[in-house]
Amino acid sequence: MEELAIIQELKRNPTIPQRELANVIGKSQRTVKTRTVEMQEKGLIIRENGKRNGKWKVIVEI
Repeated sequence: MEELAIIQELKRNPTIPQRELANVIGKSQRTVKTRTVEMQEKGLIIRENGKRNGKWKVIVEI
């Protein structure tokens, strides 16, 4: 469920910082960081253009 919420929000706002994402989905920032790393390892999402000025790209369709 957390992954689905993250994917939906990243599709709406690909430049959202992890702290804002955590607030939007109602989870801790640490949980969001852990899930996004796991999702990148699974090939569900990728981060483009680095940490500071980057954006998220969702690879999977839901």
